[in-house]
Amino acid sequence: MAAVKLEACQPDPDAPDRGFLDVVVEFPPMCSASTRPGRPNDDAHFVARRIEDALLDSAAIDKRKLTIKEGLWAWKICLDVYCLDHDGSMLDAGLMAALAALRDAKVPHVIVDDRGKITYGGRKTDTESSNNTAVEGKIEVAAAPVAVTTALYRKHLIVDPDAEEEQLADATVTVTMDGATVVGVHKPGGTAEASETDLMHCVAACRLNLEARAKAIDAAFA
Repeated sequence: MAAVKLEACQPDPDAPDRGFLDVVVEFPPMCSASTRPGRPNDDAHFVARRIEDALLDSAAIDKRKLTIKEGLWAWKICLDVYCLDHDGSMLDAGLMAALAALRDAKVPHVIVDDRGKITYGGRKTDTESSNNTAVEGKIEVAAAPVAVTTALYRKHLIVDPDAEEEQLADATVTVTMDGATVVGVHKPGGTAEASETDLMHCVAACRLNLEARAKAIDAAFA
């Protein structure tokens, strides 16, 4: 489950024409018997960073499109992803949920006056000048990256492993692709090395699953 909240904030002085993307992943105690309440675990932090990387590296989210008024105001996308059932391939499911939430989010109408004060509400009119930036509508999601996790178990590759298979695996490899472009390849530890052949097979597995997962996302908004 994923949700998006938008906050208007001051941009970074070093990047006055860019907004922010903040991804948080939570594994609540209800999602699995092994999850305990308290501080976020390493898995949650890893999945959050990889989702953020996938959205930015694929240009699904362009931080420059989040500017309300350069140097004064920009949108901060707060993307929260909650795991309901921790049964393996969490990055794959989390990225799909994040994309769906971004595509479904609505940007409120805001106006920045000549003094730099921001006002929410109302509707954009033809008399509003370009100096008083008004932004409303939807977040522009320019790409749909897909992640596919493969477990390496001895000499076998298991595509889309469940939690039990991940625990038995020597290592896991997650490949993220946007169309024919490989956005990222991640191997979070493990007891076995992934050979070049293994990685090529993981990329091939992602390519084979790419169309079906992309269609699943599109079907949700049909």
